[in-house]
Amino acid sequence: MSKSGITRRGLFAAGGVALVGGAGGYALASVNAQEPAPVQNVLVHANGPTAKITVPFYGEHQAGVDTPAQVYTKFIGMNMLSADRPSIVALTRIVTDDAARLTQGQPALGDTEPEVAANPARLTITLGVSRALIQSLGLPVPEVLPEIPEFSTDALDARWRQTDLMIQIGSDDPLTLSHAQRMVTKDLSTLTTVQWIQSGFVSPIPGTPGGSASRNLMGQVDGTVNPDINDFNEVVWINDSGWADGGTVLILRRIRMLMDEWDQLERPAKEIAVGRTLETGAPLGGASESDPVDLQALDPNGLPVIPRDAHVRIAHANSAEESILRRPYNYDEGIVDGKAEMGLIFAAYTKNPTKSFIPMQQRLAESDAMNRWLTTIGSAAYVILPGVAEGEVLGQEFI
Repeated sequence: MSKSGITRRGLFAAGGVALVGGAGGYALASVNAQEPAPVQNVLVHANGPTAKITVPFYGEHQAGVDTPAQVYTKFIGMNMLSADRPSIVALTRIVTDDAARLTQGQPALGDTEPEVAANPARLTITLGVSRALIQSLGLPVPEVLPEIPEFSTDALDARWRQTDLMIQIGSDDPLTLSHAQRMVTKDLSTLTTVQWIQSGFVSPIPGTPGGSASRNLMGQVDGTVNPDINDFNEVVWINDSGWADGGTVLILRRIRMLMDEWDQLERPAKEIAVGRTLETGAPLGGASESDPVDLQALDPNGLPVIPRDAHVRIAHANSAEESILRRPYNYDEGIVDGKAEMGLIFAAYTKNPTKSFIPMQQRLAESDAMNRWLTTIGSAAYVILPGVAEGEVLGQEFI
């Protein structure tokens, strides 16, 4: 209880949406003119400090999807203490207000460390909801959010299980990121419990000169094949599912890398398994990272240049409908039980997992050469809610 006797939950549950509009007017006015145009995976922050750069909060889509990948990202899986409509309404109002303020370099209401919020460094805060939360409101689950099956190569750990909702927070400054996480989880503590927090990072330097993708901990240039921003309407954004239109589906996979075993491989064997050279990120038979993957090329012996079980061949999409926006974030938990505990937090954004992610993942589970060194230990899926206009709250049509 605050000194005024009004709790933060009570304030928003009682109609605090008006506060969001007030905060939003200032937030929009403070957008830095240096804000980069949204592109899928270009590390624009590599060339200089981004402390004062803000990403607009209001818009047709939530930021954090078509925003260039920040250096640091956290995915927070939360469960509702009570999944009733008043609690869900209060939650969306709190998240909206916190995000509208913090992403623009302004402290959240009741922020006891307001100075830490002053450098947003391209901070974004993005809210996603699960099938269970949608059902708790008595709404039909959109067809674009199917049950994601457990694949044959998965070894899922209950620690990283599906949650009611997910908040994705990204920033180029780890201090800003930590502060935003603390404010959001604290402000939602009377409504939710935290099931997990998955922290990831990318290198601020592209894996190859002039390239667009970072390297993962296996040394691979990861995330090269991604849709152009102009293709997001075909690949990423939902546009025929009512209240979900303008959002997307996020499938979040936690993939453990068996680094001790991977380290025993010679370099050519690693490149054959991936289907790309480690030095340049070029597909086998190509010269640069951006070269198209030629699945028809044969070597002098008549064998495929890119092996039939190479990762790039199995994961290859033949159409926009089959494509996803892939964001791989590294994680490193140090040494656990004598082995390196590290890998990828793989975020796949798509308008329809049934036609894109699920068939791709089924192919990978069946024949991907990389299965010997990768194990998926966590899986969850959410509808990323559409964006909002000033004066609205996230999920306004949903709630």
